[in-house]
Amino acid sequence: MFTLIEEICEQPLGSADVAIESVNADSHSAANLQTPDGAALLLLERLTRLVDERPVDLEYIRMRGDRITMRSNLTRRPDITNWELT
Repeated sequence: MFTLIEEICEQPLGSADVAIESVNADSHSAANLQTPDGAALLLLERLTRLVDERPVDLEYIRMRGDRITMRSNLTRRPDITNWELT
């Protein structure tokens, strides 16, 4: 999908804002995820931008909490002396 966006827009992707929150399954999500109505889900919201900061893709992805593993790799760059939270 992201390769297609870059080809159509003729410029590379630059950044994405991501939020993850806990939500309850509505009937449509529950049916698609084969879980009971009201079951706890993880909702990932991602807004992807081109390198010039124009937003090009907004998606909401619902996931069953009992079927996901989240991993991350955090690296501190030694040339950064002041940390900025965004």
